[in-house]
Amino acid sequence: MKALIISADHFEDSELLFPFYRLKGEGFEVDIASISNNGVTA
Repeated sequence: MKALIISADHFEDSELLFPFYRLKGEGFEVDIASISNNGVTA
């Protein structure tokens, strides 16, 4: 199974990390999308 987490500006780490690790723990393949990559490339 796959999941997509969409991130917005000014989020707290726990708002992203908790669902990320929870979904990973349930066997999902998790991708994260953001409006801005802040210089990060895949």
